[in-house]
Amino acid sequence: MLGYESERRLKNFLVAVGDGERQLEGSRARLCSIRDFAPHAAFQRMDRDYSGSVSSREIVNFLRDNSVYHVAESEAYALVQFFDSNGNGRLSFQEFLQMFLPCEDNFLRNVTLDRPAGRVGRYDHLPRDIELAITQVIEHEIDLQRRLETLKRDLELQYDYSPFAAFRSIDRYNSGRVDSVNTGSFLRQNGHYASEMELLAIIRRMDTDGDAILVYSEFAEFIRPISPVPRGGSPARSSPARASSANRSSYTSPLKSSAAARASSANRTSSPVRGRSPVRTSPSRAPVLRPHDEDELVHSLKDLCNNEQDLETAKINLSRCHDFNLRDAFDIFDTNRSGRISVHELHSGLQAIGVYATYEEVELFITRYDSSHDRRLDAREFEAAFLANDAFASSQVARRPSNYTPRPIRRDDCFLPRTAAEFQSMWRTHIRVENSAELMRQRLASRPGFNAYEAFNSLDLNGSGSISTSELQRMIESRGYFVGYREVAQVIDKFDKNKNGNVTFSELREEIAPKSPTRRR
Repeated sequence: MLGYESERRLKNFLVAVGDGERQLEGSRARLCSIRDFAPHAAFQRMDRDYSGSVSSREIVNFLRDNSVYHVAESEAYALVQFFDSNGNGRLSFQEFLQMFLPCEDNFLRNVTLDRPAGRVGRYDHLPRDIELAITQVIEHEIDLQRRLETLKRDLELQYDYSPFAAFRSIDRYNSGRVDSVNTGSFLRQNGHYASEMELLAIIRRMDTDGDAILVYSEFAEFIRPISPVPRGGSPARSSPARASSANRSSYTSPLKSSAAARASSANRTSSPVRGRSPVRTSPSRAPVLRPHDEDELVHSLKDLCNNEQDLETAKINLSRCHDFNLRDAFDIFDTNRSGRISVHELHSGLQAIGVYATYEEVELFITRYDSSHDRRLDAREFEAAFLANDAFASSQVARRPSNYTPRPIRRDDCFLPRTAAEFQSMWRTHIRVENSAELMRQRLASRPGFNAYEAFNSLDLNGSGSISTSELQRMIESRGYFVGYREVAQVIDKFDKNKNGNVTFSELREEIAPKSPTRRR
């Protein structure tokens, strides 16, 4: 049994389920009340690749066509999983119907199913009022999903909480089932007086076999927090076996139907029963980050793209100074001509040219470009910090000889004043970028639910064991950010130590681990 605070949170969760389902029922009824709405036409509108099924990516694209950018692809995938009865990660037409047809009004449901549908081309759109009504249904589904995930996590924080304890708190007479009667009794004991329709809505949302009764397996599967996998149209996932629609009860309460094909009007007399509850990620699948941690990771990667682009722009601007060359730049810091630049030499050299960085910031810079891990930079490693990814700009700098300035007063007198100012600006950009990257690493490391393994699985969309430029770009754009291919390629190049064009798990783990020992929390 649960304690008082845990029962209160469980009550809030059940009330949120009922409220969300009733709100969704109203949205479905408003959509189906539009006389021109035909389910098959709506299905064709979303199925842009004519595959006969709808993926999470197609749902996101539909929402963006209607100016909705706040829905992530991982959330759309979790929505697909909720209605996906065969576990293939996509919605067939019969599964698609369960999202948009009303559950309580059988007459309106049947009238909607009988409407003829014209052909919708790949680039065609439905009437504006229909598109907005469909968008509203999807948004309400996503909002309910977000609200329930938050409440599930609140429940899990309670020391006395477990799915079985929650089930027993509702099933006080140990009957082995949860129905509208003992659910209503539980809510009344905790101060909420639910109507019969609200209780039916709560049961309907969780029920998988359509008998208006929840056994423990159904209840535990629904109340367990999910970790949605952000893949649109990905390969089939393994999921628990479900009872086929032929074996389900013909209970006549207003519950959703299981996607069974309607052969004749005689089959429409029984009230619809929901096809299945959300598919959880199978234990055999690699775990991924929770939505909030994944959002933070993507936001950090977007900031990293911006910073790397700023760094690339500074390198190109410096390359346009015709007297800038790598030999003289290296000699500014290598005062003893050892062919290596230590942390102390770099720090004193920066101060000599008017850039006042801390030892910690100098360490961060050396850590990034020190490929030999000896805490010193040789000429090749130093050049990597100043050669742009742009082939023309880097070739211009690489082939320039030394200016051979005799006995300079200031160390950077080997360059013209304008070039020296650009050189200082380049160093300030380096320091700012490395500081920002370290803050990102510290911020991710401080999140309790974040770890490198799940972060890698979230970014490895096709499960190939490495992260490509296109995968990273797609993940960032799934959160509504728009980045160019070159910007993402610069981040991949920063992570990619062996320069094979992809990022492995070890490379990602090394890059997102905090580098500064003095800042670790």
